[in-house]
Amino acid sequence: MNYSYITIGPFITQVHKNNQLFTTSRALRKESKTLTSKTLLTWTMSLLFMIGASCFIVASAMTLRDYPSTFEVNTIYFVGSLFFTSAAYIQFFEVINADITNNSHLNSDKKEWIWFAYRPKNLGYLSSFTQLIGTLFFNINTYESYNTSLTAMQSDILIWTPNILGSILFLIAAFFAWLEIYKDKHIKAFRSSSWWIVWFNNFGSIFFQVSAIASFVHLDSSIVNETLALEYTLLGGVCFFIGAFLLIVEMREQKTL
Repeated sequence: MNYSYITIGPFITQVHKNNQLFTTSRALRKESKTLTSKTLLTWTMSLLFMIGASCFIVASAMTLRDYPSTFEVNTIYFVGSLFFTSAAYIQFFEVINADITNNSHLNSDKKEWIWFAYRPKNLGYLSSFTQLIGTLFFNINTYESYNTSLTAMQSDILIWTPNILGSILFLIAAFFAWLEIYKDKHIKAFRSSSWWIVWFNNFGSIFFQVSAIASFVHLDSSIVNETLALEYTLLGGVCFFIGAFLLIVEMREQKTL
């Protein structure tokens, strides 16, 4: 079967068949018949992201309200990061099993699921893989926060560095996600749930980045701006929560098309 491809640089974003739009990168995985449990997959991913975001919101709010137990707050952050990682892997799994750069995924025949793949020309893949690695850095960041006896330098190496790297990777993932839908005329600005998902995740990533910068620890053990760091973590969590909820809205919209 002959297909023609629309690209952004080296990245494939659309497939045309007989000079008509056949599918786009995001639509292929969101509507894929290859993923026979697609509804369950989307619900699971959405709920895991929402729980993870809720943990970051709650932990940040507790700290802003001077909650006395640091251990409990750190536990909520750490648990939240695990939910983020679980959801991020499901998103990665979704991409590699409905890959626009692989012709065998462009028809409706059932395929065997794969658990890992390398798809460098797929922007959805780059976005989901980068985000997955970012969540692993947040796992390290939140786990190391349990250690309250660290020096300022140790805190910057073991807690702040994974935080800033994870935040940078989230920003890169958000940029790839935006680039993926950039030429998709079916995704209308301000009117499409897919558009809102991408932009809530962009803003959430920006808020996390500001929070990471503000949480740097000086040699005298003072933090650049602890209140700002907590407020922007909370705002980032809110954005990610809304973006995750809209995944369900997006799925329901596609069922009516």
